[in-house]
Amino acid sequence: MNPLSSHPPRSPRTSTVSSSSAIHVYGNQSIYQSAEVTASTEDKKEELDESEVEEIHESNPLPIRVSREEVKLLLLFNWLGPLTAIRAQQSVPYSAEISMEKSKKTSRPFLHTLLYAPPPVLLELIHAFADDAATLSLLGLFGKKFGERAGRFSDWCWFISTLVGLVENGVERQMIGNLQHDIETRLYSESMAGTTAKSRPKGTKLDEKELSRLRKQDHWLQISRAKLVMDLIFVSYDLFNIRRFKESAKTFTGLTAAILSSLKLYHGQYNTILKKLM
Repeated sequence: MNPLSSHPPRSPRTSTVSSSSAIHVYGNQSIYQSAEVTASTEDKKEELDESEVEEIHESNPLPIRVSREEVKLLLLFNWLGPLTAIRAQQSVPYSAEISMEKSKKTSRPFLHTLLYAPPPVLLELIHAFADDAATLSLLGLFGKKFGERAGRFSDWCWFISTLVGLVENGVERQMIGNLQHDIETRLYSESMAGTTAKSRPKGTKLDEKELSRLRKQDHWLQISRAKLVMDLIFVSYDLFNIRRFKESAKTFTGLTAAILSSLKLYHGQYNTILKKLM
């Protein structure tokens, strides 16, 4: 350093980096070795997690989901029932001047039979055709707009046919109620006349059997009415775009209607088998 220089003496600069090239060691491993160990353990954990996930999937398989198209396919060709009923009315026996053994059946044109078919049966036939068209559009056989219009038309047919069914059910229950009232009146008058169990005429026994039959018929008419009410609520949510409690209401009404329909189907098949056995 020059003592005559005007510049102040420089202070020595200290290095922030250690002069030693040694690596800090924690225990018996270095930092880099510990990093490699942690990376390898994480890889092993990932492999274990993947194997555990595969085992879980194998032990607990995912539930099978049924699409809407597959459900709708079960309702295809539902128009065969009303079409069979209409074609059964096409052949009418005619025996005005010929004996019963030589009687012939004159068949009317199908269009004439279709026009003179009962309105509920005709409405059911149109509803089934529209429902099939909407189902086939979901499968891609028809256009989307056509399918939406067919589905809307099918809902309206279902709504109207349900209302017609409720009216018919009410009229039939009223007729059965009147018959029950007449039979109960006769039985009451006979019981007041002093007839005993031994002196009861055959007409009284027939009235009792008829009364029990009418009560059973009224019971199944009540089940039919409950099923029609469930159908009416279900289709009203889709037809009028009701959003309040939509999912829960449709689930409950659909399940209830399915159970009631199964009961009616079982009862009908059971009675058919009994008649054939007898």
